[in-house]
Amino acid sequence: MLQTIPIPRLPSSIAEHAKLIAEANRRVDAFTKSRRETIHNFVVCDFAVVGAAIEWIANENLICGNAFCEWGSGLGVVTMMAAIQGFDAVGIEVESDLIDEARRLADDFSIPAGFVEGSFLPEDRSAIADRIQDIDHVDLDAASAYEELGSSIDEFDLIFAFPWPGEHQYFAELFDGCASDGALLMTYDGRNQLVLQRRVG
Repeated sequence: MLQTIPIPRLPSSIAEHAKLIAEANRRVDAFTKSRRETIHNFVVCDFAVVGAAIEWIANENLICGNAFCEWGSGLGVVTMMAAIQGFDAVGIEVESDLIDEARRLADDFSIPAGFVEGSFLPEDRSAIADRIQDIDHVDLDAASAYEELGSSIDEFDLIFAFPWPGEHQYFAELFDGCASDGALLMTYDGRNQLVLQRRVG
């Protein structure tokens, strides 16, 4: 079962994130313009809003541990902001070009964030097959990234995702079915609004 945790109105200006966000936005524009083929599922969130929420979660001691994972990490900015806040942060992304961009950005800013190519879905999908079959914007055939990470969904304390409209419930059900008790799921809904949920037994 998931329990919603209200997020207060937060200032979206964090000095530690400003240079990273500015450079990331510049690289997102350059990456998008330089590609011949569009990555249709690549849409960025408001990084400042998400970064402020991650800082709030850390300051309020809402998280049970230190392990952070971003499902569909794109250029990895949210993962990097989590690393800046002291989380052991990794991003999972199915597009290899985005993984390369994320690693370059993290290296350029000397941010200790990790990125793995693959699916954020577990290797064994039989138990959740009925929950994910109608997700249109998730690659259901890509190999799971957790083997390379050497971990599983239930080892992460905070997971962030940006589902497409209408797919938030699928992400919540995946998290509820695979995460450990006490873990947090934060999702972004595209209107600069965040939903934070804790899995409770």
